[in-house]
Amino acid sequence: MTGSRVVLLTGGSGVVGSALLPYLVEAADTEIVLLLRAGSADALATRRRACLDFAAGRMRRDHEARVAAVRGDVAETSLGLAPADHASLVERVTHIVHAAGVVKLNQPLDAARRSAIDGVAHGLEFARACAAHRPPPKMEYLSTVGVAGRRSGVVPEAPLDDVAGYHNTYEQAKAEAEAMALAASREGLPITVHRPSMVVGDSRDGRVIHFQVFYHLARFIAGARTRGIVPAFGDVRLDLVPSDYVARAIATSMTRADATGRILHLCAGPGGAMPLDEVGERVRAFLAAHGEAIGPPRHVPRSMVRLFARVGGAVVPGSAGRALASLPHFLDYLAEDQRFANAQTAAFFARENLRPPPIASYLDTVLEYWHARRAPAHA
Repeated sequence: MTGSRVVLLTGGSGVVGSALLPYLVEAADTEIVLLLRAGSADALATRRRACLDFAAGRMRRDHEARVAAVRGDVAETSLGLAPADHASLVERVTHIVHAAGVVKLNQPLDAARRSAIDGVAHGLEFARACAAHRPPPKMEYLSTVGVAGRRSGVVPEAPLDDVAGYHNTYEQAKAEAEAMALAASREGLPITVHRPSMVVGDSRDGRVIHFQVFYHLARFIAGARTRGIVPAFGDVRLDLVPSDYVARAIATSMTRADATGRILHLCAGPGGAMPLDEVGERVRAFLAAHGEAIGPPRHVPRSMVRLFARVGGAVVPGSAGRALASLPHFLDYLAEDQRFANAQTAAFFARENLRPPPIASYLDTVLEYWHARRAPAHA
Protein backbone atom coordinates (compact mmCIF):
# COMPACT_ATOMS: atom_id res chain seq x y z
CA MET A 1 0.00 0.00 0.00
CA THR A 2 1.20 3.48 -0.76
CA GLY A 3 -0.43 6.84 -0.11
CA SER A 4 0.61 10.43 0.02
CA ARG A 5 -1.18 10.68 3.37
CA VAL A 6 -0.43 7.99 5.95
CA VAL A 7 -2.51 8.24 9.12
CA LEU A 8 -1.54 6.45 12.31
CA LEU A 9 -4.79 5.94 14.23
CA THR A 10 -4.69 5.00 17.89
CA GLY A 11 -7.95 4.01 19.54
CA GLY A 12 -9.39 2.69 16.29
CA SER A 13 -11.47 0.16 18.23
CA GLY A 14 -12.96 2.86 20.47
CA VAL A 15 -16.12 4.91 20.11
CA VAL A 16 -14.57 7.84 18.25
CA GLY A 17 -11.84 5.93 16.38
CA SER A 18 -14.30 3.38 15.00
CA ALA A 19 -16.59 6.17 13.78
CA LEU A 20 -13.64 8.03 12.27
CA LEU A 21 -12.22 5.20 10.16
CA PRO A 22 -14.75 5.46 7.28
CA TYR A 23 -14.19 9.21 6.98
CA LEU A 24 -10.41 8.88 6.94
CA VAL A 25 -10.33 6.23 4.24
CA GLU A 26 -12.64 8.13 1.87
CA ALA A 27 -9.70 10.00 0.32
CA ALA A 28 -8.07 7.85 -2.36
CA ASP A 29 -4.55 8.98 -1.46
CA THR A 30 -4.87 7.96 2.19
CA GLU A 31 -3.57 4.88 3.97
CA ILE A 32 -4.69 4.14 7.54
CA VAL A 33 -2.49 2.27 10.00
CA LEU A 34 -4.39 1.05 13.06
CA LEU A 35 -2.30 0.72 16.22
CA LEU A 36 -3.91 -2.18 18.07
CA ARG A 37 -3.02 -4.18 21.14
CA ALA A 38 -2.71 -7.85 20.21
CA GLY A 39 -0.76 -10.81 21.56
CA SER A 40 -0.08 -12.38 18.19
CA ALA A 41 -0.33 -11.83 14.45
CA ASP A 42 -3.58 -13.82 14.39
CA ALA A 43 -5.04 -11.72 17.19
CA LEU A 44 -4.02 -8.57 15.31
CA ALA A 45 -5.77 -9.79 12.16
CA THR A 46 -8.89 -10.57 14.19
CA ARG A 47 -8.95 -7.10 15.76
CA ARG A 48 -8.39 -5.41 12.40
CA ARG A 49 -11.24 -7.44 10.95
CA ALA A 50 -13.52 -6.39 13.81
CA CYS A 51 -12.78 -2.72 13.12
CA LEU A 52 -13.56 -3.18 9.44
CA ASP A 53 -16.71 -5.14 10.16
CA PHE A 54 -18.03 -2.38 12.42
CA ALA A 55 -17.40 0.10 9.60
CA ALA A 56 -19.31 -2.08 7.13
CA GLY A 57 -21.97 -0.04 5.39
CA ARG A 58 -20.03 3.14 6.08
CA MET A 59 -17.02 2.37 3.86
CA ARG A 60 -16.59 0.56 0.57
CA ARG A 61 -15.16 -2.95 0.63
CA ASP A 62 -12.45 -2.00 -1.85
CA HIS A 63 -11.21 0.63 0.64
CA GLU A 64 -10.27 -2.07 3.14
CA ALA A 65 -6.96 -2.68 1.35
CA ARG A 66 -5.87 0.78 2.49
CA VAL A 67 -6.41 -0.07 6.18
CA ALA A 68 -3.39 -1.80 7.72
CA ALA A 69 -2.77 -2.72 11.36
CA VAL A 70 0.31 -2.99 13.56
CA ARG A 71 0.74 -4.42 17.03
CA GLY A 72 1.44 -1.78 19.62
CA ASP A 73 0.32 -0.05 22.79
CA VAL A 74 0.24 3.71 23.47
CA ALA A 75 1.07 3.05 27.12
CA GLU A 76 4.52 1.73 26.15
CA THR A 77 7.61 3.55 24.92
CA SER A 78 7.92 3.69 21.13
CA LEU A 79 4.15 2.99 21.16
CA GLY A 80 5.00 -0.65 21.85
CA LEU A 81 5.96 -1.10 18.20
CA ALA A 82 8.39 -3.72 17.00
CA PRO A 83 11.65 -2.03 15.92
CA ALA A 84 11.02 -2.73 12.23
CA ASP A 85 7.48 -1.33 12.40
CA HIS A 86 8.68 1.73 14.28
CA ALA A 87 11.46 2.43 11.77
CA SER A 88 9.07 2.07 8.85
CA LEU A 89 6.32 4.23 10.31
CA VAL A 90 8.48 7.16 11.43
CA GLU A 91 9.58 7.53 7.80
CA ARG A 92 6.05 7.34 6.38
CA VAL A 93 3.42 8.71 8.80
CA THR A 94 2.12 12.16 7.85
CA HIS A 95 -0.78 12.40 10.34
CA ILE A 96 -1.49 11.03 13.80
CA VAL A 97 -4.94 10.72 15.33
CA HIS A 98 -4.52 10.00 19.03
CA ALA A 99 -7.95 8.74 20.10
CA ALA A 100 -6.81 5.96 22.44
CA GLY A 101 -7.88 6.08 26.06
CA VAL A 102 -9.83 4.37 28.81
CA VAL A 103 -13.11 6.15 29.61
CA LYS A 104 -13.64 5.11 33.22
CA LEU A 105 -14.51 7.68 35.85
CA ASN A 106 -13.35 5.85 38.96
CA GLN A 107 -9.98 4.30 38.16
CA PRO A 108 -7.12 4.74 40.64
CA LEU A 109 -5.25 7.92 39.66
CA ASP A 110 -2.08 6.02 38.71
CA ALA A 111 -4.05 3.83 36.29
CA ALA A 112 -5.87 6.83 34.80
CA ARG A 113 -2.54 8.59 34.29
CA ARG A 114 -0.99 5.54 32.61
CA SER A 115 -3.82 5.54 30.11
CA ALA A 116 -4.01 9.28 29.44
CA ILE A 117 -0.62 10.82 30.14
CA ASP A 118 1.65 7.98 29.05
CA GLY A 119 -0.32 7.64 25.83
CA VAL A 120 0.15 11.31 24.95
CA ALA A 121 3.82 11.28 25.96
CA HIS A 122 4.53 8.32 23.72
CA GLY A 123 2.51 9.79 20.85
CA LEU A 124 4.53 13.00 21.07
CA GLU A 125 7.74 10.97 21.27
CA PHE A 126 6.73 9.23 18.05
CA ALA A 127 5.89 12.57 16.36
CA ARG A 128 9.32 13.92 17.27
CA ALA A 129 10.96 10.78 15.87
CA CYS A 130 9.10 11.39 12.60
CA ALA A 131 10.33 15.01 12.60
CA ALA A 132 13.91 13.79 12.47
CA HIS A 133 13.25 12.59 8.90
CA ARG A 134 10.91 15.31 7.52
CA PRO A 135 8.29 17.82 8.64
CA PRO A 136 6.51 16.51 11.75
CA PRO A 137 3.16 14.79 11.30
CA LYS A 138 -0.01 16.74 12.06
CA MET A 139 -1.57 15.38 15.26
CA GLU A 140 -5.25 15.37 16.18
CA TYR A 141 -5.44 14.84 19.94
CA LEU A 142 -8.72 13.67 21.47
CA SER A 143 -9.18 15.37 24.83
CA THR A 144 -12.51 16.01 26.57
CA VAL A 145 -14.57 18.91 27.89
CA GLY A 146 -14.10 17.12 31.21
CA VAL A 147 -10.73 18.86 31.57
CA ALA A 148 -12.80 21.77 32.93
CA GLY A 149 -13.30 19.71 36.08
CA ARG A 150 -15.39 21.51 38.70
CA ARG A 151 -15.27 24.84 36.93
CA SER A 152 -18.82 26.15 36.66
CA GLY A 153 -20.38 28.47 34.10
CA VAL A 154 -19.21 28.76 30.51
CA VAL A 155 -16.02 26.84 29.69
CA PRO A 156 -13.99 28.67 27.00
CA GLU A 157 -12.36 27.19 23.90
CA ALA A 158 -8.94 27.91 25.39
CA PRO A 159 -6.34 26.49 27.78
CA LEU A 160 -7.75 26.19 31.29
CA ASP A 161 -5.47 27.41 34.05
CA ASP A 162 -8.05 28.03 36.76
CA VAL A 163 -9.70 24.64 37.31
CA ALA A 164 -10.95 24.21 40.89
CA GLY A 165 -10.43 20.48 41.18
CA TYR A 166 -11.90 17.51 39.34
CA HIS A 167 -14.88 15.22 39.74
CA ASN A 168 -12.89 12.06 39.12
CA THR A 169 -9.50 10.65 38.14
CA TYR A 170 -10.44 10.48 34.46
CA GLU A 171 -10.88 14.25 34.27
CA GLN A 172 -7.68 14.94 36.17
CA ALA A 173 -5.54 12.62 34.05
CA LYS A 174 -7.01 13.96 30.80
CA ALA A 175 -6.36 17.54 31.94
CA GLU A 176 -2.72 16.71 32.64
CA ALA A 177 -2.41 14.97 29.28
CA GLU A 178 -3.99 17.90 27.43
CA ALA A 179 -1.56 20.29 29.10
CA MET A 180 1.28 18.14 27.77
CA ALA A 181 -0.14 18.26 24.23
CA LEU A 182 -0.64 22.04 24.38
CA ALA A 183 2.93 22.53 25.59
CA ALA A 184 4.21 20.48 22.64
CA SER A 185 2.07 22.59 20.31
CA ARG A 186 3.62 25.78 21.67
CA GLU A 187 7.03 24.23 21.04
CA GLY A 188 6.23 23.78 17.36
CA LEU A 189 4.54 20.42 16.85
CA PRO A 190 1.41 20.82 14.69
CA ILE A 191 -1.37 19.72 17.04
CA THR A 192 -5.11 20.31 17.23
CA VAL A 193 -6.85 19.57 20.53
CA HIS A 194 -10.41 18.26 20.26
CA ARG A 195 -12.64 18.43 23.33
CA PRO A 196 -15.80 16.39 22.75
CA SER A 197 -18.56 16.35 25.32
CA MET A 198 -20.40 13.12 26.21
CA VAL A 199 -20.19 11.04 23.03
CA VAL A 200 -23.09 8.80 22.03
CA GLY A 201 -23.81 6.74 18.93
CA ASP A 202 -24.20 7.77 15.31
CA SER A 203 -26.98 10.31 14.83
CA ARG A 204 -28.21 8.43 11.75
CA ASP A 205 -28.72 4.94 13.17
CA GLY A 206 -27.45 4.97 16.74
CA ARG A 207 -24.57 2.60 16.03
CA VAL A 208 -21.76 2.65 18.57
CA ILE A 209 -19.01 0.13 19.15
CA HIS A 210 -19.13 0.40 22.97
CA PHE A 211 -21.73 1.73 25.37
CA GLN A 212 -20.02 4.43 27.43
CA VAL A 213 -21.01 6.97 30.08
CA PHE A 214 -24.39 8.17 28.79
CA TYR A 215 -25.72 4.65 28.45
CA HIS A 216 -24.89 3.91 32.10
CA LEU A 217 -26.56 7.16 33.14
CA ALA A 218 -29.73 6.90 31.07
CA ARG A 219 -31.73 4.63 33.32
CA PHE A 220 -30.63 6.50 36.44
CA ILE A 221 -31.68 9.83 34.97
CA ALA A 222 -35.07 8.33 34.07
CA GLY A 223 -35.54 6.84 37.56
CA ALA A 224 -35.66 3.31 36.14
CA ARG A 225 -32.97 2.03 38.51
CA THR A 226 -34.20 3.89 41.58
CA ARG A 227 -37.95 3.15 41.61
CA GLY A 228 -38.77 6.54 40.21
CA ILE A 229 -36.47 8.47 42.54
CA VAL A 230 -34.64 11.09 40.51
CA PRO A 231 -32.11 13.66 41.73
CA ALA A 232 -33.24 17.27 41.61
CA PHE A 233 -30.87 18.58 38.96
CA GLY A 234 -32.20 22.12 38.81
CA ASP A 235 -30.76 24.01 35.85
CA VAL A 236 -28.02 21.47 35.06
CA ARG A 237 -27.92 20.53 31.40
CA LEU A 238 -26.43 17.50 29.62
CA ASP A 239 -24.21 18.17 26.62
CA LEU A 240 -24.34 15.20 24.25
CA VAL A 241 -22.67 14.85 20.87
CA PRO A 242 -23.04 12.02 18.30
CA SER A 243 -19.97 10.08 17.22
CA ASP A 244 -20.43 10.85 13.52
CA TYR A 245 -20.21 14.61 14.15
CA VAL A 246 -17.04 14.16 16.23
CA ALA A 247 -15.54 11.95 13.52
CA ARG A 248 -16.37 14.40 10.72
CA ALA A 249 -14.91 17.28 12.71
CA ILE A 250 -11.61 15.47 13.31
CA ALA A 251 -11.37 14.33 9.69
CA THR A 252 -12.03 17.90 8.53
CA SER A 253 -9.46 19.33 10.94
CA MET A 254 -6.83 17.05 9.41
CA THR A 255 -7.27 18.69 6.02
CA ARG A 256 -6.95 22.30 7.22
CA ALA A 257 -3.62 23.92 8.00
CA ASP A 258 -5.38 26.61 10.05
CA ALA A 259 -6.50 23.96 12.55
CA THR A 260 -3.00 23.78 14.02
CA GLY A 261 -2.82 25.19 17.53
CA ARG A 262 -6.58 25.34 17.99
CA ILE A 263 -8.76 23.92 20.75
CA LEU A 264 -12.04 22.77 19.20
CA HIS A 265 -15.12 22.10 21.34
CA LEU A 266 -17.05 19.27 19.72
CA CYS A 267 -20.25 19.62 21.67
CA ALA A 268 -23.85 20.79 21.59
CA GLY A 269 -22.83 24.07 23.19
CA PRO A 270 -24.66 26.44 25.56
CA GLY A 271 -27.68 26.70 23.29
CA GLY A 272 -27.85 23.03 22.39
CA ALA A 273 -27.29 21.15 25.65
CA MET A 274 -30.50 19.61 27.01
CA PRO A 275 -31.77 20.07 30.60
CA LEU A 276 -31.14 16.88 32.55
CA ASP A 277 -34.77 16.76 33.65
CA GLU A 278 -35.82 16.81 29.99
CA VAL A 279 -33.34 14.04 29.15
CA GLY A 280 -34.88 11.99 31.95
CA GLU A 281 -38.40 12.63 30.66
CA ARG A 282 -37.41 11.58 27.16
CA VAL A 283 -35.70 8.39 28.34
CA ARG A 284 -38.67 7.59 30.58
CA ALA A 285 -41.09 8.10 27.67
CA PHE A 286 -38.91 5.93 25.46
CA LEU A 287 -38.85 3.10 28.01
CA ALA A 288 -42.61 3.37 28.53
CA ALA A 289 -43.15 3.12 24.77
CA HIS A 290 -41.11 -0.08 24.90
CA GLY A 291 -43.21 -1.67 27.63
CA GLU A 292 -41.34 -0.62 30.76
CA ALA A 293 -43.56 1.19 33.26
CA ILE A 294 -41.59 3.46 35.57
CA GLY A 295 -44.23 5.85 36.81
CA PRO A 296 -43.90 9.54 37.48
CA PRO A 297 -40.55 10.74 38.81
CA ARG A 298 -40.04 11.63 42.46
CA HIS A 299 -37.47 14.41 42.60
CA VAL A 300 -35.39 14.43 45.77
CA PRO A 301 -32.17 16.17 46.82
CA ARG A 302 -29.00 14.62 45.45
CA SER A 303 -27.80 13.91 48.99
CA MET A 304 -30.76 11.56 49.51
CA VAL A 305 -30.02 9.77 46.24
CA ARG A 306 -26.40 9.31 47.35
CA LEU A 307 -27.60 7.75 50.61
CA PHE A 308 -30.04 5.51 48.73
CA ALA A 309 -27.22 4.43 46.39
CA ARG A 310 -24.79 3.67 49.22
CA VAL A 311 -27.32 1.59 51.14
CA GLY A 312 -28.61 -0.14 48.02
CA GLY A 313 -25.10 -0.86 46.78
CA ALA A 314 -24.34 -2.58 50.07
CA VAL A 315 -27.48 -4.73 50.35
CA VAL A 316 -28.73 -5.33 46.80
CA PRO A 317 -27.04 -8.37 45.24
CA GLY A 318 -25.50 -8.77 41.80
CA SER A 319 -25.31 -6.27 38.97
CA ALA A 320 -28.13 -4.10 40.36
CA GLY A 321 -26.15 -3.53 43.55
CA ARG A 322 -22.99 -2.74 41.65
CA ALA A 323 -24.91 -0.27 39.50
CA LEU A 324 -26.30 1.49 42.57
CA ALA A 325 -22.84 1.62 44.15
CA SER A 326 -21.50 3.39 41.06
CA LEU A 327 -24.25 6.04 41.06
CA PRO A 328 -22.40 8.55 43.31
CA HIS A 329 -19.58 8.74 40.73
CA PHE A 330 -22.10 9.73 38.06
CA LEU A 331 -23.92 12.19 40.33
CA ASP A 332 -20.65 13.94 41.05
CA TYR A 333 -19.91 14.03 37.32
CA LEU A 334 -23.18 15.89 36.78
CA ALA A 335 -22.83 18.21 39.75
CA GLU A 336 -21.83 21.40 37.96
CA ASP A 337 -23.97 23.70 35.86
CA GLN A 338 -21.41 23.85 33.05
CA ARG A 339 -21.87 25.19 29.53
CA PHE A 340 -19.24 24.50 26.91
CA ALA A 341 -18.59 27.39 24.55
CA ASN A 342 -18.45 26.38 20.89
CA ALA A 343 -18.87 29.64 18.94
CA GLN A 344 -15.25 29.66 17.74
CA THR A 345 -15.51 26.01 16.70
CA ALA A 346 -18.75 26.70 14.83
CA ALA A 347 -17.09 29.59 12.99
CA PHE A 348 -14.11 27.40 12.14
CA PHE A 349 -16.30 24.70 10.56
CA ALA A 350 -18.76 27.13 8.94
CA ARG A 351 -17.31 26.79 5.45
CA GLU A 352 -17.90 23.01 5.61
CA ASN A 353 -21.41 23.61 6.98
CA LEU A 354 -20.46 21.27 9.80
CA ARG A 355 -22.43 21.64 13.02
CA PRO A 356 -23.70 19.24 15.71
CA PRO A 357 -27.29 18.11 15.13
CA PRO A 358 -29.87 18.99 17.79
CA ILE A 359 -29.96 16.38 20.57
CA ALA A 360 -33.71 15.94 20.21
CA SER A 361 -33.26 14.95 16.56
CA TYR A 362 -31.27 11.79 17.33
CA LEU A 363 -31.80 10.86 21.00
CA ASP A 364 -34.51 8.28 20.27
CA THR A 365 -32.35 6.76 17.51
CA VAL A 366 -29.47 6.37 19.96
CA LEU A 367 -31.79 4.85 22.56
CA GLU A 368 -33.28 2.42 20.01
CA TYR A 369 -29.85 1.01 19.18
CA TRP A 370 -28.98 0.69 22.88
CA HIS A 371 -32.31 -0.83 23.85
CA ALA A 372 -32.18 -3.45 21.10
CA ARG A 373 -28.83 -4.71 22.38
CA ARG A 374 -29.30 -4.52 26.14
CA ALA A 375 -31.92 -6.21 28.29
CA PRO A 376 -33.99 -3.25 29.58
CA ALA A 377 -33.92 -4.43 33.19
CA HIS A 378 -30.13 -4.66 33.29
CA ALA A 379 -28.91 -2.13 30.70
